[in-house]
Formats: sequence, C-alpha cells, structure tokens
Amino acid sequence: MQTLGLASESKRSDGWLKSLLWPRVENAWDVDYLGQQGMWICCLIAVVSLVIALLSGNVIVIAVGILGALFYWIGGMGVRQANWQAAALVLLVYSLGTLVNITSGQFPNVFRIIFTFVLISNVRAAFLASQWKPMADGEDRPTRMSETLADRFIDQMPARLWPVLQIPFIVLGISLLLFTLLFLAFGVVYRLGWLTRG
Repeated sequence: MQTLGLASESKRSDGWLKSLLWPRVENAWDVDYLGQQGMWICCLIAVVSLVIALLSGNVIVIAVGILGALFYWIGGMGVRQANWQAAALVLLVYSLGTLVNITSGQFPNVFRIIFTFVLISNVRAAFLASQWKPMADGEDRPTRMSETLADRFIDQMPARLWPVLQIPFIVLGISLLLFTLLFLAFGVVYRLGWLTRG
C-alpha cells in the first residue's frame, strides 16, 4: 500500500486540539480534516439538543428540539462542504439559544459555553477552508472514502445531500432564528417587568 501511495498518511498542519481551537489551512488535508471536524461538532450538538428536548417531556420543546437537531445536522453537512455561511448560521442560532436560556434565568452550563467557542472556531475553519485554493491543478489531495458507514456519513452524504438541502436549511434556520428571537424578546420583557415590580 505504501509503495502504491494508497496509505492514508496524514499531511495535516496541526494537531486535533489546535485545529479545534484555532484552525489554520495550509493544504488540502487541512481543508478535509476541518470539514470533517466541523460536521462531527454539529452532529454532536444535534444529538445533545435532541436528547435534552426529549427529556423535557414538553411537546413544544420536543418539536423545536427535533427541528433544531435537523438544522444542526444539515448545517454540519454545509460545514463539511466548506460553506462558512452555514457555519455562521449554526453559530447564530446556537448563541441566541444560549441568550434565551440566560433571560429565562438559567446560566449556561460549561458544555454550552464550550460548544459556543468551538462553533466560533468552526466558522473560522469553514471560512479558511472555503478560501483555500490549491497551489497547482494536479496537487495531491485526500480521497473521500466510502468503505465504512462512517466514511459514507462524513465523506459521501454531505457531497450528495448538501446541494439539495441548502434552501431547506436556510428556511429552517431563518424560522428557528425568528422563533428564538421571539422567545428572547419575551424573556427580556418578562425580566424587565420582574425587575420593575421588585
């Protein structure tokens, strides 16, 4: 395998922690890795959001949680395809959700704060990946694999589904933004009313 050049040798510039916190792009392997990392981050947030919503027992919270999880999952596919606007929309919706929690009297937990900072880094990574251009046309690039289920999920599915799901993602994102801004406004009005009464 090594002789044929088929070994999956990593040519990334940074380790996983640096690429998570302050990514940079110097080659095609960085672009590929940051796209994969961004999609996994969005999928993790989707799963956590869905679990929290399901545990609430409230039908409205569960419905919004399912839509939110779908939004983060599709947004992850956009990040995988180096779409920084998708990463920015995911960050905006997540950050406004954090503000809603604060206005309702819940200080965000450590995980929510960490996820917010990682999503900020995710926007930077997606932007850098979208701006990267190869030095030469025949430059060596990583191959998107399709051997395992994880390969199909992280490498093949975004390339096929993202072009089709871009418009529904934007519509869902704007809907969630409006819904979140409405809750944020109610929370602020309630807090101001409570403060003036007290």
